[in-house]
Amino acid sequence: MNTSATLASTQMVLAWTLLGVLLAWMFFCMFLALRPQGPRKLEAADLPTPSGAFPAILSHAPLRLATVAVPIDRSSGSAPVVASEPASDVGSIPVA
Repeated sequence: MNTSATLASTQMVLAWTLLGVLLAWMFFCMFLALRPQGPRKLEAADLPTPSGAFPAILSHAPLRLATVAVPIDRSSGSAPVVASEPASDVGSIPVA
C-alpha cells in the first residue's frame, strides 16, 4: 500500500471537512449579524421581580499595619523618617 497516497487522501478529507466547518460557521455568524429583528425593549412589567431583598454579604479583612520607629539623626537637618513594613511581612524573619 502506498503510504503517501493514503496520507494525501486523509489530508484532503480533513482539509475539505475543516473548510466546510469554516464556511458553515461564517454563514451562521452572517445570519446572526444580518437578521432583521433588533434588540427587544423590555418594559418594567416584563422584568422579573425578586421575592425578597438580597442580604448584604460583607467580609472585612483584618487591617494589620505595623510601623517601626527608626532612630533619627537630627544633626543632619533631614526630614523625619518612619519605616514601615507591609502587613504580609509581619512576623517574617529578616535575611542577613
